[in-house]
Parts: sequence; C-alpha cells; structure tokens
Amino acid sequence: MDLLGNWNSMFSQMTWRQTDQSVSTAEIGDLIEFVNPWLGLSLWGVYVGEGHVIHFGVGDENMTQKACRSFLQQMAPKSSGDRVLKKTRICTQRITDIKVPPGTRIRVNNNKHNLVLSTQEAMRHRCETFLHQEFKYDLMNFNSEHFATFVRYGHAVCNQIPFKKKNEAHKDTTQTLQMIMQQRMETET
Repeated sequence: MDLLGNWNSMFSQMTWRQTDQSVSTAEIGDLIEFVNPWLGLSLWGVYVGEGHVIHFGVGDENMTQKACRSFLQQMAPKSSGDRVLKKTRICTQRITDIKVPPGTRIRVNNNKHNLVLSTQEAMRHRCETFLHQEFKYDLMNFNSEHFATFVRYGHAVCNQIPFKKKNEAHKDTTQTLQMIMQQRMETET
C-alpha cells in the first residue's frame, strides 16, 4: 500500500467525537453546537427531543464539505456557482448520525447569544414551518447558526463570522424567515 493509501486508511478510521455531558440532558429548544476543530467554524442545530436536532444540513455532506461549498459560493460568480452547488434542506437527524470531522466537540451552547428566548410554542411552530424546506446555504448570510438562532430566538444571528457585530440579527435573513412564517400562517387560516 502506498503512502496515500495509508493516510486514507488512517483518516477513514478516525471517527471519534467528543460529546459533552450537557447533550445527554438537552431540553427541547437548546442550541446544539458541533465545534469543528479544523476549520474554526461550528455547525448549529436546535434540539427537538429524543436525541434529534433540526438543522440546516446537506444530505451526505460533512462540515468540511459544507465549508468548501460555502467558500466556492463566495468565490464563484453566481451564474456558474449555482449550477455546481445544490440547495440545502432543513432536516432533523439523530445527533449521532450527523457526519462531522474527527475530533468534533458536540455540546449544548445556549450562552453564546445574548438574546431573549422564544416560547416553546413559537420554536415548535418555526421547526414545523421550515422542516424539509430548501434554502441556498451562504456562510455570510444564511448558515446553520442563522437558522438555529432564528428557531430559538426569532432572530437570525451568527457570531462566528469575523468582523460582524456580535448578537446582531442579520436583517435580510431575519425578514425573509419572518415573511415565510407569515405566509405559512396566512395559508393555514
């Protein structure tokens, strides 16, 4: 076996992840953070019970692939980038089934955002509204943290983007998500 084969074998076997004790006691509506040790970016989801989170996920993409995809979106002109990059579907998954790089730390992290918590009913309604909907992933304007904070707080916020003011809602993303919620309410009545 060549050197590359040995490296591929070694990395394919590295599936360890560090799950904090806080995850075993997570409550519905808690923010679950998947801290990527290699990229410095986190995947965010909202705990919905029975070991599941709702998140802004891409079928079989792992966090590294998502980051690369987001980078391509920033670098490629929209006309060519849109043909290569798929939309992202809001989904629920068991925490243990989410593909993450080796060494990822999984934890409840409700302390990173200084925002007012929404009611359980509002969070549940947001989850139901967005489950299975497709959106274009955009690291700067609509990523997993934007989605998770909108579900929990009603404001799309991302504190992991450098040079952005902390705890400041992304106005366009928040307005778009609020508009979708409003349209859903109007069709239900």
